Amino acid sequence: MANIKALVVDDSKIMRSAVKRALNQLMIADFEYVEAKDGEDALSKFNEEIEIMFVDWNMPNMTGVEFSQAVRAEGNEHIPIIMVTAEKSMGKVDKALNEGGANEYITKPFTADKMHKAISDYFDDDGNIATEGEDEEEDKSFFQGILNS
Repeated sequence: MANIKALVVDDSKIMRSAVKRALNQLMIADFEYVEAKDGEDALSKFNEEIEIMFVDWNMPNMTGVEFSQAVRAEGNEHIPIIMVTAEKSMGKVDKALNEGGANEYITKPFTADKMHKAISDYFDDDGNIATEGEDEEEDKSFFQGILNS
């Protein structure tokens, strides 16, 4: 299995632990975690070694959508951003995917199975981050997030 550096961003330490526990249960890669308590903290910890990110929406100082926009504005379109949030409205899903630049949307509470459905396309059989898909340029719809929930 490949070693993957994952950034887990949530103002709740319990939720950061839940994300890490779900990822470890999947056994699709050996994850090394960098944790951040909000978007500002995450920006200070973000570097070129980060290969995938799991980001909450509602956090103090900088929301998950604002953080995702900042990461994308720096030219990091290749890094999968998985929004993991309690926000369930179709408008919020659409905003996260289209305005925020998130690749996937998982609603809390979540299971390891739900996490697997959301991220499996981003990993190859050896646990490495897969190369970008063909339809990367298509606009994402809120239906994508609903189907992954």
